[in-house]
Amino acid sequence: MYALNNGSGMKMSLSFLGTTFSIFLRHRCNCSKYFQIADTYIPRYAGSVTILGFLSVVIIFGVFAGGHAYQAFNVMAAVVGFSVEKVNISGNRKTSEIDLLSALDVDRSISLFSFNVEKARAAVSVLPWVESVSVQKIYPNQINISIVERQPIAIWQHNGNIDVIDKQGNVIMPYGTGADYRLPLVVGQGAARQAAAFLEELTPFSMIKQHARAYIRIGDRRWDILLDNDVRIKLPEEDVPRHLATVLMMDGTNTLFFRDIEIVDLRLTDRITVALSTEALARRAAAIKDLEDREKAKKAG
Repeated sequence: MYALNNGSGMKMSLSFLGTTFSIFLRHRCNCSKYFQIADTYIPRYAGSVTILGFLSVVIIFGVFAGGHAYQAFNVMAAVVGFSVEKVNISGNRKTSEIDLLSALDVDRSISLFSFNVEKARAAVSVLPWVESVSVQKIYPNQINISIVERQPIAIWQHNGNIDVIDKQGNVIMPYGTGADYRLPLVVGQGAARQAAAFLEELTPFSMIKQHARAYIRIGDRRWDILLDNDVRIKLPEEDVPRHLATVLMMDGTNTLFFRDIEIVDLRLTDRITVALSTEALARRAAAIKDLEDREKAKKAG
């Protein structure tokens, strides 16, 4: 809930008119005080009222002649108790109150009558985290703002950019260096649009999700999963859960993530292909050479 400050400029210059009328409205005349001219009883405040009326006519004429009738209406409405005094905000977690109030652009010189709900809704809707917004006027002096924020599901790396995206694949905002988003990283063209469905397929595979460094979209047709030990799992275009379940069942001891392998290729329906890492290949070559040397030594001896 936020109290608002007074406006400035023309809004304040017109406050004299409102103040004058408010004093007049609050003034209680004592009609017992009068003086007599012949048979006419004239109240003692008649002169003041006449002058006030004349000044009011002059001021009102000046307001309309100067094109300030709208501002004058705001001031008069505020004087009688319809100025915007409080803004009640709910539903915001990522969207700051300062950004919301700046978008609304209201202060105490604005009357609730002239506050444009549709304009306010449009202004708030373009804020990065806002998915939908409800704006209500609560008479006599409050505005209710209720927003539903977009839910981030992933960080999208593409064309040198890194953005936070929602479940529809829409960019919410650029990923900042100081941002604290514990979200999966998806990479490549088409990754944002397909991220929600793919991540949903991975829900039963907590071990893979725990070790996944990035999900890479290949040719906007299929995915690779890059693990935190640099093992790359090449997935087929279809039936991803079944293939993942098969490879995890074969790797019953969960050592897949610690072996000296570089690639686990699941793209073929009838086989799983495993490529060893460079270090593992070097060790294997050294072991084979050592075995061959021993065989040669035996034959020579």
